[in-house]
This record gives sequence, structure tokens and C-alpha cells, in this order.
Amino acid sequence: MSRTRLLVLILGPWPIVAASLAVSTWLKSDRSAPPAPNDVLELPSLTRSATAAEPTSPRARPRHAAGNSLSDRCQDTAHRLQQKLEDGGRVIVRVPFVIAGDMPEEDLDAWHSKTIQPAAEAMANTYFDQPPTQPITVLLFPGETSYNLGTKKLFGDSGISVYGYYKPQNRTLVMNIGTGGGTLVHELTHALADFDFPKQPDWFNEGLASLHEQCRFRDGDDGPWVEGLENWRLTGLQQTILARQLRPLKMMIEADDFRGELEGTNYAQARYFCLFLQRHGRLAEFYERFRDRHKQDPLGVATLEDVLGISSWPQLDRDFQKWVLTLER
Repeated sequence: MSRTRLLVLILGPWPIVAASLAVSTWLKSDRSAPPAPNDVLELPSLTRSATAAEPTSPRARPRHAAGNSLSDRCQDTAHRLQQKLEDGGRVIVRVPFVIAGDMPEEDLDAWHSKTIQPAAEAMANTYFDQPPTQPITVLLFPGETSYNLGTKKLFGDSGISVYGYYKPQNRTLVMNIGTGGGTLVHELTHALADFDFPKQPDWFNEGLASLHEQCRFRDGDDGPWVEGLENWRLTGLQQTILARQLRPLKMMIEADDFRGELEGTNYAQARYFCLFLQRHGRLAEFYERFRDRHKQDPLGVATLEDVLGISSWPQLDRDFQKWVLTLER
């Protein structure tokens, strides 16, 4: 073998690897650049979408009323939280939610009425059978400075996502609400799903939650639902596809490295696959069937094959990637 050919074989793959890592870095939610906003788009009223495929709920699920015991637990949680907050902190109770932040009570109530409650009702109608049985605490900080100070003071946390995060051990959402209401709906999805489908694999847990980063609330034939929209994760995903660096869907689902080096790419791929399912009217059906047969199908592969009628995973990859390249922000 010639010396020149040997150098090509050794050095040739590095530009491809570097490009792949660069795209994955772009897709990560914690970038050094200012965070891209995650929004809930407001409409004049809840209307049926004329352009997006509406999900078909397997059945309409009424929201269960909270009992007095849950209300009492919410009040106890609010009392303890108020003692931990500075004088400027405010706390309101909207069962099952305890909502707090360094902003006026009317602002906290507006976040509840315009974002938290509509999202909870839509997800209960479309996905979740089991309502919350414990208080869910929502901490809203208006900007990155107050968010960093608050997370450090209350929990000793630092270096967490610039957007916000969910602490499942105490059912608490900690939000830099300055990044947009979509961030709140993302983390709220985790909190509500914990009562209904607590053992979701990472790819679907984050795919469904990330779907709601950029969203709007709609009203369909079966009731309210949350419509996922294109967001900042699209650009990097399309670049990865064009560079032929996106691994197959089945590999992403079955691998145990969702939060590894390709975490950013995995988030984007999972998010847009959930959007793919939603736009084809299969997401609600997949959620229910996957939840109900999770013990037999812990990753959802067999359920996807049934719901989508998959006869060829490579063909599904081609269809999915072709569809992603047609999307625009």
C-alpha cells in the first residue's frame, strides 16, 4: 500500500466525524449561544386545523376532578414553598398545580390559564388516562439570572439546561420561562406522563415532550389536542440527513445511548418522528397501545410495526427523511 493511500485511509474519516459532531452540538438544547425560543402560538380561538393532520384519540377521556385530599396536599406544598422563597416570591394553588415565581400573582395565574391548564386538558384528552394524584410544583423564573439564582438557592443545582428541567423525585418543574411557554409545556408533558406511563423509554419520553416545545392548542372532533410545530431543532436534523449521518430510526430506538454523544441528534430525530406520527394521525393511537403493552414491548418497536403497518424499516427511514426535508420553519 502506498504512503499516500495509507494517509488517506487514516485521515479521510476525520472530516466526516468532525462534521457529525458539529451537527450534534448544534442540535443540543444547551448551546453557548442565546437559547432559541420555544413558543406556544396563540390563536384567536381554538379551531380545527385545515392543514395539519389531526390526531385521532382512541376515546375521549374526561378530566377527573381532584379530591379534597389532593387539594390539602397542594396547600401544604404551597405553604412549605412560600417559606423557602424570598419576600418577592409568590405562590398560587390551582389543583393539582402549585405555581410559584418571582412575579405578581396575576402573572402566575395567566401562565396557568393560558398555558398550563389548556396543555393539561389537551394531553388528558389525547393521551393520559390517569390524572395526577400528587401536587405538581411549577417554578417560573422570568430570566436566566433569576433562574440560575433560584435553582442554586432552592435545590443547589447549577449548570442545568438553560431552558428548564423536571425533577421527578419531587414532581417539580423548574423553568426559565423567558425562553418561552413551549419549554413549560415540554416539562409539563414529563410531569403528567409520570402518572400515566412512567416507564417510557428515553426516545419516546423526550420525543413526545420535545414535540410540545413549539406548539399550539387546537380543537378537534375528539376534543382539544396539542399540535406540534417546526422548531429550531429542524435545521440541524436536515443537515444531518443531507450529510447522510442520521442513523436508522430502529437503531435510535433500540440503542441505549440516547443521552450519549449523539444526544442532540437523538432529541431532534425523536421529536420529528413524533411529529411525523402526529401529522399522519397515528401518535395518539401509538401512545395508548404502547403504554398498554409496554411490558411485552418495552421499546415500542413491535407496536410501531403494528400501528404503521411497517414491512420495511429501511423504507420507513427513507419516507421519514424525505418528509423531514420538506419541512420549513
